[in-house]
Amino acid sequence: MAEACRFLARAQRSAAEVAAHLGARGFAPTTVAAALQGLRDLRYIDDVALARRRAEELLLRRGCGRVRVVHELTRRGVAGSVIEAAIAAILADRSDAELAREALRRRFAGQPPATAAARAQVFRFLTGRGHPAEVVSEILEIEDNAQRE
Repeated sequence: MAEACRFLARAQRSAAEVAAHLGARGFAPTTVAAALQGLRDLRYIDDVALARRRAEELLLRRGCGRVRVVHELTRRGVAGSVIEAAIAAILADRSDAELAREALRRRFAGQPPATAAARAQVFRFLTGRGHPAEVVSEILEIEDNAQRE
């Protein structure tokens, strides 16, 4: 368990990350399972709390979208149901479109894209940050219609 604690001291990890780390170091599966249970009992590992904190960081502070959150947490071995619950909790009073508009406002100082090239740049930026393509297309269509009026 000491090896797992040293690994956790650097950053919060998911149970899957700790298990992979210990497995790569040659620990037996029964030892890994016992260490994981001990770490859970001590609340050093909590995938639900990890998912909520990371989803909040990405969605609200970094301007990323749902796709990016799902990708990152899945890569870290967090269960899909835990990821969806974390995202739903963060987005309880917000929509994907609101988050994308906020990211757009931060990056482009609230200036709507005036040309097709600028719209393409905005599309690449928002989808690259993990916002769903349908949401980005909808936002750009609304911005485009507002400019015409």
